[in-house]
Amino acid sequence: MTARAARQHAVSAQVKPIEDGFLVPPGHPGAGEVAPGRFVMLPVPGVEHSPQFFRYSAALQGDPSTSEFFVLIATPGGEPSGAPQALPHLERAFPSATVALLLDARTGWARARVSALKDAGRKELAAGCVAAVLAGASWDESDPIVVDLDEEHFAVSLVHHVDHWDAVVDTHRVDAADSP
Repeated sequence: MTARAARQHAVSAQVKPIEDGFLVPPGHPGAGEVAPGRFVMLPVPGVEHSPQFFRYSAALQGDPSTSEFFVLIATPGGEPSGAPQALPHLERAFPSATVALLLDARTGWARARVSALKDAGRKELAAGCVAAVLAGASWDESDPIVVDLDEEHFAVSLVHHVDHWDAVVDTHRVDAADSP
């Protein structure tokens, strides 16, 4: 590396699915009902469209505290996604959660934008949750799954267990201040 300073490190984490489904406005038919497999029509005030979401609990290995994450699907499809418009409403309804907006995904790779993070290690956990969406919902068996979150790149290796994913998240960061 010439004019760039890079740092690399790996963290181990546990990513546990809580539920998935669609965000819906309160009063929507079926709002709040949980179907088998934790699929839910989650009512969120202010939401007008119904973007798909995945909700996780995640923790760094050895850390007893967990963090809550939502991954909203904003990938192009047949209909315009309501995910970008739903983002501020979801953040207000779940202020302690981190929200990742999945913008693009292919086998072995995803690009997402993440809401403001307050604690160290949460961006690595967010990358683990995005990778878990690809592995679990898209049957992506790539190892690693590369997740681009904002300006950072993460290589996530996952091992599935009955009720959670073990994730090893390798980070490779290039700081803007250190760029040429």
